[in-house]
Parts: sequence; structure tokens; C-alpha cells
Amino acid sequence: MDHLFVHVSDIHVGKGERGEFMPEKLEACIDEVNELAPEAVILTGDLTMFGLKEDYELAKKYVDQFKPKTLVIPGNHDARYTGYIYYEEIFGLGNWVHKMDDVVIVGIDSSVPDLDEGRVGRGRQDWVEKNLQSVPEDVFRIIAVHHHLVSVPGTGRERNVLTDAGDFIQMLVRNKVNLVLCGHKHTPHVWRVEDIYVATAGTPSCRKVRAKIPQCYYIIEFKDIFTTINLKEVGGKEVRVRKCKIL
Repeated sequence: MDHLFVHVSDIHVGKGERGEFMPEKLEACIDEVNELAPEAVILTGDLTMFGLKEDYELAKKYVDQFKPKTLVIPGNHDARYTGYIYYEEIFGLGNWVHKMDDVVIVGIDSSVPDLDEGRVGRGRQDWVEKNLQSVPEDVFRIIAVHHHLVSVPGTGRERNVLTDAGDFIQMLVRNKVNLVLCGHKHTPHVWRVEDIYVATAGTPSCRKVRAKIPQCYYIIEFKDIFTTINLKEVGGKEVRVRKCKIL
């Protein structure tokens, strides 16, 4: 199994109160990703700053500059001010399944309008499980969701993890999910939960990062029986975060 993906999250396009959006960083990120030429870019939410129409229109212009296929889900910022209406008009459904010969990626909308915390919900969880159960046993299973499933070090008091994370993780374990890609905290970290690797991404283009964490994204390579997750600083170095055997 040979594949190359890029995981980007929390680009926060728009006019924030303190100028949080860094357009020059996002442009550099897009150039780097296009040069790398992965099979797909997985963008796990918070495309916009406030979910406003002008934020969405500008975000769409940036996202369209990625040359690889771009798989997008919304985040909590995208659902602000009923922004989920614009999301569906501009980007389509927030829940989807992308199938390849030996990989399946399931995108999930965990946003709740005007709340920072996220939730999958019983109905959507059943939908995810039904789709996973139809996948052949030897297919690599990836979940893309905006809100993180487990607490991330260095982010202080935990308030915004998925409110139904326990039930959701149990379902993912039961259905032999291999990798979960999420964002939300702007702090890159990789946990192993049972046989699942949970990769929480940073942000490539928002000023709101913790001390000494650069604007960044993940490069994920599947080679034979190994998955390699590298952290790429926008305009800077690339560092291996985890190399894991496919279980």
C-alpha cells in the first residue's frame, strides 16, 4: 500500500479582531503542498474565522488553489452565525465517504452551531459504523473529524473535546479504525488509543498558536505496512512525529 496524503486544519480565513489570519502563510502552505503533489489534502475544519459569507467566499478561493483532490469537513468556527448554511452551499455536505482501492476516508461534521465543543451524535455515529462495516477487512480506515477525541498536551484546561468522545472511540475501536485526523486546538500531537493513532493537527495560517509551535501541517505517507506522520513547518523544516506499523 503506497499513498501520500497531507492533513491541514484550522486555516481560519477571514478578518479576525486581532488579525489572526495569516494569508502569506496559507499561500506558502498551498505552494508547498502542490509541489509535494499528494493524492489528497484532508482539511479538517475551521476553514473560516466567523462563518460569514465573505469568509466562506475567500476560503473557497484559497481551497481551490490546492491542486490535489481536497476533502473538506467543517469546524466550530464554520458553524458560527448559522454559517453551516454557507458551508453546504459552497463546500457541500459535511459528512461523506471517500473510497479508494485499499483506503477509505470518512469525513464527519462534529460542529454544533454557536458552540465551541463538538458532538458526533447517536444518529451520525450509527451512519459511520454502517459505512465502516461495509468496508473489506484489509482496507485501511481513516476518520476525519474537526474536534479532538482525546486531550492534547500543552493546551491547558480541557473544555472542547467531543462531548460524546467515549462512545465514539469505542465504536471506532470496534470497527478497527486505523487513523483519526482532527484539529481544533492548533497544537500538533499524536496519541495511540488501543490500535488507533489519533493525529491532532496544528494550523498553517493562524497566529493563535502555543509558544514555540510554528504554523504547520502533517505529511502522511503509507508505505508497505508502515504509516509515517511528519510535521511540516510552513516555510521551514520537516520532522518525523511517528512511524507506526499498520495493525
